[in-house]
Amino acid sequence: MQRKRQRTGPDWSVAGELVAFPAAAGRRPRMLDGFYRPAAAKRAPLVAFVHGMGSNFYRSGLKKAFLETAPARGCAVLSFNNRGAERGTEDENFSACLADLDAALAFARRRGHRKIVFVGHSTGCQKIAFWQARRRHPGVAGLVLLAPADDYAVTRQDFGARFEAKVAWARRQVAQGRPGAPVVGRYERFTAARFLSLADPRRAEANVFRYAGPLTQFRRVKCPVLAVFGENEEFAAIPPADMLAILRRKTQSRRFADWLIPGADHGFHGMETELAEAVCRWVREVAPCG
Repeated sequence: MQRKRQRTGPDWSVAGELVAFPAAAGRRPRMLDGFYRPAAAKRAPLVAFVHGMGSNFYRSGLKKAFLETAPARGCAVLSFNNRGAERGTEDENFSACLADLDAALAFARRRGHRKIVFVGHSTGCQKIAFWQARRRHPGVAGLVLLAPADDYAVTRQDFGARFEAKVAWARRQVAQGRPGAPVVGRYERFTAARFLSLADPRRAEANVFRYAGPLTQFRRVKCPVLAVFGENEEFAAIPPADMLAILRRKTQSRRFADWLIPGADHGFHGMETELAEAVCRWVREVAPCG
């Protein structure tokens, strides 16, 4: 039987720089790969895209849309790998995101950018909110949260009736010196230690966007914040509109906005360019050139 030829889309490319920059990681710095495109204006704000679990700096139409769109809208753009890239998400130490985002900010400064807006997608939202809650860096002009899902609730939903038993098992593995014991869920594979970071409500990562909780880290963020969900968000234990309402109620940001996009899913498929353009317009409002 002759295999049916698959239809492919057109080639895609943009001019820019493949970059790597060092992030603190014990005795040896860890090099984070990425792609950088400057804007025409020297003092343009930088949009720094922070991906979610198991992704990387180039995979997905959403990242490509930002890389393609931002310079034309007056923003430089950096999309870079964090320690949760690809298989790194399996045993990632969530708190290492502090060093990763420190490194991205240092890169931005070396390139002459004095205003940076972190754009997180999925678990990237947890990372940028946690980082800014801890750092409160004055050079961060804003945060954009694209699909800031409740990883704790989604993990609990994933394991269903087995959840409590799996958490207890993972705690035993860590206590007995086996933090790398595998935990396999519907969406990802984790070590026992990494699983607890998501599934134990006492842990920082589990609480960043645990909508049933106090959202302590999120409430520490004072800079401008834009939160965006698609109406058809797949990773949602409660309706996306309810999550945005909770963020709106609990925010301490001096300028908060939220968008619910009809028909959009977790990856904003089919709407990537339109979303990137709208986000860049918001970035120029909170971080004008100069």
